[in-house]
Amino acid sequence: MARLELPNNIVERLAPMMRRHTERLAEEVAEEARRRAPAAKTWHTQEDGKARPSHQAADGQTVPAPIPFTVGSATLDRPRDPNGPAEETAGCRCTVTEDPEAVAATITAGKAATFGTRVRATVTCDYPRAAEAEYAQGDGSHFMGTAASQVANRHR
Repeated sequence: MARLELPNNIVERLAPMMRRHTERLAEEVAEEARRRAPAAKTWHTQEDGKARPSHQAADGQTVPAPIPFTVGSATLDRPRDPNGPAEETAGCRCTVTEDPEAVAATITAGKAATFGTRVRATVTCDYPRAAEAEYAQGDGSHFMGTAASQVANRHR
């Protein structure tokens, strides 16, 4: 019968290797999340002074694409949203622009750290309302969670 005796400092000796591996995995998750991240969209008025006060207040509002804009007391997916109230949609001349890379550009992988016998690294999306976009309905839903699952499945 064979017997394996591990050195007392095995955790300390393996930690640097595990940190590097964990950082590589975190960067892989970040890359996958960037690929899956939704676009950002920005509300624009005509800037001619004729827009409704609620639309002027929404001018420049930028959100991840799956999230609706807040315009007055309404939530609108876009100008003239057919599901929105007539007082916010009728005669609207506003427009929306999209930036497909805005959310992805804020996704980063952190350095790994050792906590006792565990090594941990974080992947962060630092875009406003990104958490809502993670759980919103429509394109972009679960972009961070799905990225982590995809990477985990590749490494099984």
